[in-house]
Amino acid sequence: MIDAPFFTQFLKISSLFTLSALALLIVSLYGMKVMKDKKTSFSKRMMVALFLGLIIGIFIDWLGAENSVYIDYARTEISAWYSLFGTGFLKLVQLLAIPVVFLSIIKVVIEVKGERLKHLTSKTFAALLGTTAISALLGIAVVKLFQLNGSDFAGDLAADRLENMSNIASQSFPEFFLNLIPNNILSAMGDNGSIVSVVIIAAMFASAIRFLQVKKPEQVAPFVTILDSMKVTVNSVLTNVIKLMPYGVIALVSNTIISRGLQSIMGMISFIAALYTGVLLMLVVYILLLLAMGVNPVIFYKKAFTTLLFAFSSRSSVGTLPYTLKTLEEDLGVSKETSNFVATLGTAIGMNGCAGVFPAMLGILMGSAVGAEMNVSFYILVVMVVTIGSIGIAGVPGTATVAATVTLNGLGYGHTISSIGAIFGIDPIIDMGRTMLNVAGAMVSAIMVDKWEGTFDKEAFSQPISQKNDRDE
Repeated sequence: MIDAPFFTQFLKISSLFTLSALALLIVSLYGMKVMKDKKTSFSKRMMVALFLGLIIGIFIDWLGAENSVYIDYARTEISAWYSLFGTGFLKLVQLLAIPVVFLSIIKVVIEVKGERLKHLTSKTFAALLGTTAISALLGIAVVKLFQLNGSDFAGDLAADRLENMSNIASQSFPEFFLNLIPNNILSAMGDNGSIVSVVIIAAMFASAIRFLQVKKPEQVAPFVTILDSMKVTVNSVLTNVIKLMPYGVIALVSNTIISRGLQSIMGMISFIAALYTGVLLMLVVYILLLLAMGVNPVIFYKKAFTTLLFAFSSRSSVGTLPYTLKTLEEDLGVSKETSNFVATLGTAIGMNGCAGVFPAMLGILMGSAVGAEMNVSFYILVVMVVTIGSIGIAGVPGTATVAATVTLNGLGYGHTISSIGAIFGIDPIIDMGRTMLNVAGAMVSAIMVDKWEGTFDKEAFSQPISQKNDRDE
């Protein structure tokens, strides 16, 4: 190890561990480039990237698990370099989230005719909140199935997270929703955590445009043209960013394991297994819902696979939104109006993983820990609190923290927040499954709403993914 500030603090390469890990990442990225040059399909490269990320992360942490140089220095250095490639890519995707949400909501509101907008809104809320209620029930079921106990996950929260959660817990239900109403357009547009605020702003602008298209069509037409041009441009930028996705996934997944360590992950294996069981069960529920809609679930999962894989790797529903919209419109036969409206709202309302399964699990864990009577009435209360609380939870990393806080506060267990630090210690690991479920739920809801509206293109849904839509050609 080179113990000099230039290497330890500035360059972040002070040991053979770090140098080897960086070399391993570069070789992996080059392998992705070779696969691309050989015209390997995008979905296959995404799968390879996921497995490479898992293997690299596990191998590096296993190799250095008992080495003091790795634990004290190299782990932090490796995480910094892997974040450059992984988080750097994710930021490129997330920077498009706000314009995509804003332009998508405006587009759908001004294009949907007459009473259909009201019907679309009510059906969207029914689908998103209905699936959230089901996911909350599954969250309760897996806690009982695995016989989890809240006292097993005691631990101290980091000071900044505890302060943030305490601030949320101190808010009443009306205060929480009051804070979602923006008072500054620029500040709302500059924060991915303000997706609900952006939706509100977009809806206000879209309503004004609809009115002016009738009263002053000539004056508002240039503004609508500008918005259309902006949407085309944003989609073009998005397409270029998406081409980098397999490279970013390797670093994202590896870093999730390296930064946390295998030992901390194994210590929470029962909770991780329970949550992922809930995720898998909800994916089965989606199969039943799709069958009820007359939609082939095999085709759905085949076409949605790459999108769900990216959601799993990125841990960001908002960051995945641009890709979600492209998949719904180009591959799954969902109309543009429905996909824009449902998928966009799905990043802030009724997220089945972060705001469904997970907070319901914590509600039951904390309820049993403080001696609440586990009966049908309590379970119904948990489902109601989770479902209502899921409205306005923005889909960015850390969303589940807010959802959990709102749920515990709604059940009267806000004081127990500081007692479950161990669960939030492995948050990135479980967040991957939660985010994938969020996106899957939004996509299934979009198909359900489009079927109810009679605008679902079953022929386009059944067609194989064209080479043009393989995201990289």
